[in-house]
Amino acid sequence: MALLHEPALPPQVSVRGRPQSGFPLEPNTATEVGGRLMLWLGPDEWLVIGAVEADYPEAAAVDVSANRVAFELTSDGAENVIAQGCSLDLHPSVFPPGRCAQTLLARAPVILLHAEDETWRVLVRPSYANYVRAWLEDAIEGVTSLRSNRFRH
Repeated sequence: MALLHEPALPPQVSVRGRPQSGFPLEPNTATEVGGRLMLWLGPDEWLVIGAVEADYPEAAAVDVSANRVAFELTSDGAENVIAQGCSLDLHPSVFPPGRCAQTLLARAPVILLHAEDETWRVLVRPSYANYVRAWLEDAIEGVTSLRSNRFRH
């Protein structure tokens, strides 16, 4: 069964401009350098988790720490939970760990990050957080019910 929790996020900075040292250059990828997680969001846009504006004086950097809430799903079937409300192909051969995407989850705009083999993070605006949390809880229950029904027959 997928486990859902809401980890506290360190400061977040939106960085626009030329790529800074360590920033991922491949679309929809994330890298971690020196305790900072950097997500490629566009050709000249990155979200850096664990940084502050002053870390990027040569770029347009804005503190967006209050802009997102994180949910973390862990289990070997976490992608099945997310797939119920997301049109992206989440198969590990297409969306392996280290991939990220701006997408919709149950019609809510999110940033989806495949952090590790069995760990997915959903970054969502606070105004959608209660809705997305409730949706994820329902989706977990649905996937769990499907699995348990398979073993009853």
